[in-house]
Amino acid sequence: MALEAIAMEGPEARVSDTVARLIATCSRGWERFFADHDDHHAPRFVPSVPERGFAVLEEVTTRNLPPTRVFYEWGSGFGMATCLAALLGYEAYGLEIDAELVQHSRAIARRLGIPVQILCTSLLPAGYGASAGVNGAALVTPALRRDSHDTAEARGPLRYDGMESAIADIGLFFAYPWPEERALMRQLFEAVARAGALLVVYHTDTDIRVWRKVEGEGALEDPRAY
Repeated sequence: MALEAIAMEGPEARVSDTVARLIATCSRGWERFFADHDDHHAPRFVPSVPERGFAVLEEVTTRNLPPTRVFYEWGSGFGMATCLAALLGYEAYGLEIDAELVQHSRAIARRLGIPVQILCTSLLPAGYGASAGVNGAALVTPALRRDSHDTAEARGPLRYDGMESAIADIGLFFAYPWPEERALMRQLFEAVARAGALLVVYHTDTDIRVWRKVEGEGALEDPRAY
């Protein structure tokens, strides 16, 4: 399998009142959360421009690029992108390892009546891991783990804890990783996603990339990838 870079037309999103209310609610939640936590107890956080992320999600949806309408956000934080996907008609899930952020994001979604599921779990499925390297984190697959005698056949369909559907059912992944995690996200996507699935990666406010998993060997590189 390989990754193909998908070019976006990049129109600015004209957000609805519902989307604007979601963005405002999450923004107030961020402000309260970080006002209540000092630097030693708050997770690392750099705010995004949600309207730009929404524009990309809306474009890939309008162009019917994802093979399914199942969405997963890796590291969902306050659940902003997960809720945006739900408003676009996806069966939307967020994966977040920080239990306090999970509680906050679930509360925001309930308050706004947005149907999402936020799972308190790692973005790495069972058998997968990450190793530190000079250029950032790298994926460790079950085949590379010395202590693993597991096989895909023995595991059955790969899924996350608390998830009824299989990872192969996911049509659209979203991540806003730290720079040292960007390669890991692409490696994980290439390892676990179905052919045709999309990965939207928010690098910066002006650099949001879209990848599609395709048949073939090697990666079809976006010249900006590194």
